[in-house]
Amino acid sequence: MHSKIINLHLIIVLSLFIGLSFFGYGQSTCNLIPRGTQVIDGADYLPGDTICLDASTEPEGEFFLFRNIHGDENNPIVIINSGGQIEIITGHNYGIKFQNCSFIKLSGKGDSRFQYGIYISFVQSGSGISVDNLSTDVEIENIEISNTLIAGIYVKTEPFQGDCNNLVTRDKFTMYNIKIHDCYLHDIGEEGMYIGSSKYTGQTIYADAALYPCSGTVVMPHVIEGVEVYNNIVENTGWDGIQVSSTISGCKIYNNTIHNDSYKATEYQMSGILIGGGSNCDCYNNKIFDGKGDGIDILGLGNHHIYNNLIVRPGKTFVPSFDNSNPEKHGIWVGDVVTELNTELLIYNNTIVSPKYYGLKLANAQIGSYKVFNNIITDPGTFTAVDNPFMNSTGDDFTIFKLNNLFKQQISEIQFVNTIENNFDLKITSPAYNEGADLSSLGLTTDIDGRPRPYGGAYDIGAYESQESINGIRDLDHTNKQSTLQKVMPNPVSTSAIIKYELSIASKVKLYVVDKMGKIIRVLVDEQQQQNSYQIEINKEMLGRGFFYIVLECNLGRFTEKLIII
Repeated sequence: MHSKIINLHLIIVLSLFIGLSFFGYGQSTCNLIPRGTQVIDGADYLPGDTICLDASTEPEGEFFLFRNIHGDENNPIVIINSGGQIEIITGHNYGIKFQNCSFIKLSGKGDSRFQYGIYISFVQSGSGISVDNLSTDVEIENIEISNTLIAGIYVKTEPFQGDCNNLVTRDKFTMYNIKIHDCYLHDIGEEGMYIGSSKYTGQTIYADAALYPCSGTVVMPHVIEGVEVYNNIVENTGWDGIQVSSTISGCKIYNNTIHNDSYKATEYQMSGILIGGGSNCDCYNNKIFDGKGDGIDILGLGNHHIYNNLIVRPGKTFVPSFDNSNPEKHGIWVGDVVTELNTELLIYNNTIVSPKYYGLKLANAQIGSYKVFNNIITDPGTFTAVDNPFMNSTGDDFTIFKLNNLFKQQISEIQFVNTIENNFDLKITSPAYNEGADLSSLGLTTDIDGRPRPYGGAYDIGAYESQESINGIRDLDHTNKQSTLQKVMPNPVSTSAIIKYELSIASKVKLYVVDKMGKIIRVLVDEQQQQNSYQIEINKEMLGRGFFYIVLECNLGRFTEKLIII
């Protein structure tokens, strides 16, 4: 072991290119929209065009209404910020609205200096973004939204559009292919995202009966085919963090991080993620912390795969008000709106820590069978009150297949890496290490952080697949010290941090940073180095906010460490 530390402070000059990156989307023209323009109509645009929002001025009270704009499947119309960050502060009932639009991509990636090039910072009377009025096939990326009265992002068309003869009902309209990713939503009045109608079984039209004879009529709202919600950060929502309803196929909710949902404690509006009525969604690789509601609520059609989710302290701070007497908040709650026949619900490799009541509450007897495999549940709030606090069902006639779950009263019994820092990865001394059932038949090949699963010979229980042997912690030959990539300190990073590693032999070294999708975004070292100890400083400005991996490749192997920049 060498005591000498060689300080290698990277001096990196970043070239900031002010300009558009929309050419990366294959677009050929840029139609510049000056600030102050509030209505952009589709008559002037063709599939493949790019609409550039000018960021050179900052008018007050601004909003954007895009209407009758149509790309096509192979040539979407891209709407992107130009020359800086667009900030929208408005007293209107939306920041950005899509009305009768299709094949649209709204992107905040128009200036490389800004992770969120479009920032809807205040909406006095409604939602940040509204996708409605027969709009379909819309993608939203790299947008920041805060301080909205209602939802952050609202996606559905109401059946009643002011005309009883042209109701938008299920038999007349289907919405397709909604993608929302890499956005940051925080301090939202109601749902972070409200996608699809929550009235899957029927919606009553409320209108002036003297003017509209259809008032009081119950109609079936439209459904959605294809929803992907991923890589988003959602914080401080009054109601549910992410709600997806009436999405009958192609629904995936993954890689999202949710903090402090349901702060208003509104009954029936309290969850980190809600899979609503009429939906058939897979939900995986999400991290949900410190919400007042359930971690995940499931009211969908059945045949869901719920896996690799980390749910920490759901409902812990919830105290019922006078008119809200139900204190039960769980890690995962399963209820029933409409459940298809002979369906199954698979809940596997989740980690649930300190739920207020039960880890799993199974209250849908219409599910044909539950399969509950490889889950960690620890410190349930009702441990001393009931006999089955980890997994509770409402009746004895449920068909539940259980396999290799780890239920422990005390968090310390699991042996997580560092619970104080909310690091619920596993130590190799954990009873969850290599004790999971083999779920290769379900196609489970990675853990919550995208690391290979199984690792070390067998599946681990819970959301994480311990990689400690990668990092030199579990050496087979303890007499021969291997190369060690040490923990990044501090982590999470608010300003700067130090990466340390040791070489027990001279080696060609490549040290680099990848994002959670596996893309290399910065190379820190690429050279031959001598046997010694090294440290490198990184800072927030080099990488921006997000979740990353530090990877060290040398003659002794490949080593990884997680990095979070806040």
